[in-house]
Amino acid sequence: MSRTMTSSAEGLERPDIASATARQLMCVVFADMAGYSALTSRDEAGTHAMWMKFVNQIVIPKTREQNGTIIRTLGDGILMTFESASAAVKWSLDVQKAIKDARVESINPYRGLALRIAVHICEAICDGADVYGDGVNITKRLQDSTAPDGIIVSEELYFAVRKAIPLQVRNLGFLNLKNISEPVRAFEIIQTAALPASGFLEIQSNLPSIAVLPLQNLSGKDSDTYFSDGVVEDIIISLSALKELFVISRASALAFGTGPTDPREVGRILGVRYVLQGTMRRSEARIRVSTTLSDTQSGETLYSEKCEFSHSDLFEVQDRIVERVVSRIAPNVRASERTRALRKPPDNFTAYDNCLKALDLMTSLDRARFDEAMDYLNKAMELDPNFVMPVAYAARWHCIYIGQGWAENRDAMVASAREYASRAVNLDRQNALALAAYGHVKSYLERDYDSAIVFLDRARELAPSHALAWINSAAALSYVGRAEEALAHAEFAIRLSPHDPDIYMYYDVLSGVYYWNDRFSEGILWASQARALNGSYTSNLRQLAVNYAALGQKKEARRAADELLRLDPDFRVSTYAENSCPFREPESKERFLNHLAEAGLPQ
Repeated sequence: MSRTMTSSAEGLERPDIASATARQLMCVVFADMAGYSALTSRDEAGTHAMWMKFVNQIVIPKTREQNGTIIRTLGDGILMTFESASAAVKWSLDVQKAIKDARVESINPYRGLALRIAVHICEAICDGADVYGDGVNITKRLQDSTAPDGIIVSEELYFAVRKAIPLQVRNLGFLNLKNISEPVRAFEIIQTAALPASGFLEIQSNLPSIAVLPLQNLSGKDSDTYFSDGVVEDIIISLSALKELFVISRASALAFGTGPTDPREVGRILGVRYVLQGTMRRSEARIRVSTTLSDTQSGETLYSEKCEFSHSDLFEVQDRIVERVVSRIAPNVRASERTRALRKPPDNFTAYDNCLKALDLMTSLDRARFDEAMDYLNKAMELDPNFVMPVAYAARWHCIYIGQGWAENRDAMVASAREYASRAVNLDRQNALALAAYGHVKSYLERDYDSAIVFLDRARELAPSHALAWINSAAALSYVGRAEEALAHAEFAIRLSPHDPDIYMYYDVLSGVYYWNDRFSEGILWASQARALNGSYTSNLRQLAVNYAALGQKKEARRAADELLRLDPDFRVSTYAENSCPFREPESKERFLNHLAEAGLPQ
């Protein structure tokens, strides 16, 4: 194969391929930029310039090092070939490491860049300067199946390199790829630099893991959708309370919608071993539920069950489902642990119904919808004063309301948040949601950091898979200067709930944690992703402003400050310092406030 270098239309060099048409066994790599459309919509010329700089500074030198051939470059992707499987994998690892290393530089030359890389070994058709065939198509579709910063390899490629290169991989099973006739078995390479701190990976890998999908609503009424989405919440809370299980949150499971889903696809995307899914038909008097527990690696159905019951029996049925799931995937769970996990049901079904409606509305930061959510929480609490769930979410509702700058009487709002959080804990001191809400109020509003961390640790101890407890813990740890621990907790929370409707709030915390780790470019990356998902979150705009200011990017910092003032015209640095700045150490507080001022926010 020729290695003569020529110039392409894109202004970069690439090796030629033999001009004769032939079939040849080769390793094919396809790399694609994640989020390209969003980046170009904000700055088309800048994004193209950054991409070409990355290609010339990283891609071409790394390709030469591994004796590879660049076949063609696209606006946001690259197709290349290598003569050995080891070379293709080494190239992929080196390129992803170069991107991650650039993110910690004071000025990231590839800001916003994240690649998806797929590697496959196949027989392809070489025709002049191009390569094509079914194997090339498989590589492209495999790339579509991995996450940003990820590397996915086919089964053939993995078995070709596993003895030469020690790799830690996650078996994704057989993937059904678009326009590919046969399923393709694939593996995801676990890159050490991208993993959470030590301890958390062991939690994930050593425990049976499960995702509970929303029940498919068969009633034909759109008004029941919120119910079919939310009815599995208590099942998840019960399962999350078992230390022997790793449970993906309800919010992330909602990303799959309510149609029939291939359990192997759920396993690939969420990284779980088991999936519980089903259907529900609701009438005025009766509810019919059908559930199926499946192994995501084989697609095998472990059990299925159908039942019909009245509204008043709903919670007993939920508890029975929990028992069945636990008995199947964690047979070593002690009977006492299972009993402790089963949630005490509320005395009034309508209270539960109203709470689910509130949660559905709270996913929005539209103020009118947010106000309406509190109306439903109040109804739930009036109907059943002993039901913990709406009380805990009322405390969280007040924290968000205050953070948005909507509170006309902040002191009264803080007092209400404190009252709800205290009431939730007093109702059930073993409830992780109540403990997480209380811990957040203590840290964010009351500045009682030591007490907050005790309660948040207790929440995580009781429910190791409770994403809200982990992200609230990350925030509290960042307030007291424990930045490295905060980073580990934030990353783990996102792993638990990667598709949460409120994931922009998780990204916001992660952005702040990177700020306190002096990794400002990564702070900007996550804050920008949060803003793309929801541009109305004022906390996120503060994080964006201080990270830009810390890097000396005054123009971008001012743009974030202007967006913040548009949403919160009364924002003043001095008022924020007095009432809302949550950091314990004076020097930390001063640094954050100075960066807000440098961004152009008024004193």
